[in-house]
This record gives sequence, C-alpha cells and structure tokens, in this order.
Amino acid sequence: MNFPFATDLWSQLTLVFASGAVLAGCYTDLRFRRLPNRLTGLMAVVLLSLRFAATGPSGVDGIFAGSAAFALGLTLYLVGAFGAGDAKFLAALCLCLDVETALELCLRMALAGGILGMARLIADGNFMNAMLAPFISARREQAKASSVPYGLAIGAAWFWLWGATEGMVR
Repeated sequence: MNFPFATDLWSQLTLVFASGAVLAGCYTDLRFRRLPNRLTGLMAVVLLSLRFAATGPSGVDGIFAGSAAFALGLTLYLVGAFGAGDAKFLAALCLCLDVETALELCLRMALAGGILGMARLIADGNFMNAMLAPFISARREQAKASSVPYGLAIGAAWFWLWGATEGMVR
C-alpha cells in the first residue's frame, strides 16, 4: 500500500492531517468560496515534511506529484475552469502522494467535479442554459451563475481515493 495509505505511524499522521485540512478546505470553500493561502501553505509544509520524514530521499516524488498537480491546476485556471486557490490546494494535497496516486486523485476529482457541476446546474435550473451556452451567448452568462466550489470536488476525490485504497469503494 502506498504512502500515506499504509499502516505505519508517519502514514497515519499524514492521513489524519491531510484529511483534516481537506475538511477545513471544503468548509471554507463552501462557506466563503475561497481556499485560504494560510491553509494551503500549512498543508504544503506539513505534508511534504511528513512525506520526507516517512520515506527519506525517495519522498522527492511528492514534489513531482505536487508540481504536476499545480501545472494541471494552473492550466485549468488559465482557461477559467478552476480558481487559483483550487490549483494551490490541489498541489499542496498532492505533495504527500506519488505521481501515480496524484494522477488517480486528479481523475477522481474530475469525475466528482462533473457530478457536482451537473447537480448544481439542475438545482439552479440552469441545465438547459449550460447545454445551449456554446450556441447562445445570453445563455452562457446565465449558466455561469451556477459555479461549483471546486474544493468540494477535491475533498470528495481525496476521501474517495482513501476509501478505494481501503477496499471500501472502487
């Protein structure tokens, strides 16, 4: 089993800290529609430190995973599909993962974000506006009102990944 989902003490400490930080991020993103830099910075320092404490020099792959996640988040930010705080939050979370596990987290995040986005569009009555947005600019503006706090999708992906490594979900 990969770090931080293994059973050793460092892995468990990392899992507890990361899960608590993810819950805090979900709350602030849902309540205030922002992910604070203080939370993201604290996550980056603590998660990377725990990774290096547990795995030694081989923990450098956490830096690669975080960098790849930040590159993905920055790309999504530049096309308007992601907030800057979301990109930093995702990168900080991926610092405790290896590259393969970070990729799996990003795929689960995309699925969770799609589900949350569809649910939000339906709840706001903007589903048809979103479907017609590529063709009618007035509909595009109405559909933009149904944005999703993407910290929730990142959090859902984190707990989905944890459940999958424990064999609770697929």
